[in-house]
Amino acid sequence: MSEEKDKPEDGTSISAAAQSSVEVTDTAPEPDKKAEVAAKADKPTSATPAPAPAKGGSSFVGWLALLLVLVLAGAAGWSLQQGMDREKDLKRRINKLENKTGGQQAELQGQLQSLEQDIRKQLKTGLDAANSASTNQSASLQQFSQQLDAQNQQIAAFSANDHESWLRAEAQYLLRLANQRVVMARDTDSALALLDSADSILRQLDDVSLHDVRAAVAAEQAALRAVPKVDVEGIYLRLSALVEQADRLVIFQMQEQEDQPEARPEEGDWQVRLERGYEEAARKLSDYIVIRRRDVPMQALMDPQWEGLVRQNLRMLLEQAQVALLSGNQTLYVESLQRSQHWVAQFFDTDDAAARAMSREIAQLEGQTIQVVMPNLTRSLQALDDAVRQRLQQGGAE
Repeated sequence: MSEEKDKPEDGTSISAAAQSSVEVTDTAPEPDKKAEVAAKADKPTSATPAPAPAKGGSSFVGWLALLLVLVLAGAAGWSLQQGMDREKDLKRRINKLENKTGGQQAELQGQLQSLEQDIRKQLKTGLDAANSASTNQSASLQQFSQQLDAQNQQIAAFSANDHESWLRAEAQYLLRLANQRVVMARDTDSALALLDSADSILRQLDDVSLHDVRAAVAAEQAALRAVPKVDVEGIYLRLSALVEQADRLVIFQMQEQEDQPEARPEEGDWQVRLERGYEEAARKLSDYIVIRRRDVPMQALMDPQWEGLVRQNLRMLLEQAQVALLSGNQTLYVESLQRSQHWVAQFFDTDDAAARAMSREIAQLEGQTIQVVMPNLTRSLQALDDAVRQRLQQGGAE
């Protein structure tokens, strides 16, 4: 407001100065007057205020402040606009995320519902199967319970005579099993143990009608004890050792020559040196040539093919003897060992010591008895069957 009030005063001073200047130019005063006028113009008057320049500086500051206010207002407006844009962008992103999340949530909800339906179906199927299995098990348990009740009733109905019948049936089973062990496995030890168990049951029955049965069992036990023992395992291992020895028999072997120091020729007559050289050559030649005197012609050495055939046949015959041993075939056992002697003899000329030792071992095994006559155990079983049949007939007659 001060600036606006001061403006008219400035305007009046300016117009007064202009008018005075105009008047000076129009009237053209005299020189003295001119000087006076110029002095008056140069001399500052008390009526015109001096701080005119200060008023122009305050106007510049005001404009500068106004400019700063406008700049700050513009910056604030620009910041406000940027914040509003960011807010709009944030809202748009939030809406987009909400839409996306809503779609995913709907999809997950659909999958959860589908999974829940599948689980319910599986649970229903499993429950149905469990119910069906439970029903079947209940039926099976009920049937088993009925069978058990029936058996319990039968057991409760058994009398002392029925218990004796069970013992007789058990004795019959043991006698049959003993006969089977003798016929099929030729096992006398197991057969003796089974006969002892059967005799113990017969003794427990204490029945006079079983006297013949016990007598037959005693006779069969004595016959089994008289059966000679055959060391099947030992003979089998001896044959296995012969099979291994057959692969080590030597067909042909060069004699090792000992290195002899060379005799240095002595100085002397050339005839003496010639004679000694001839003797040395003859001695070296005699080391490579062996002269044997025989009344029969010597057999030719075996070639590799014939050697392989001899070894294979010898090994095959020894293994065949092992099979005959396990089966108790005395004839096949002896024939196999006798035929193997022929092939062992092929090594007498090349490996005399080992071949003859092997031949002696085969001869000892050939004299072994591997087949024994097993007693007949049907007598006791037949006697027990007759006793049981007679008892049943007496029970029917009563």
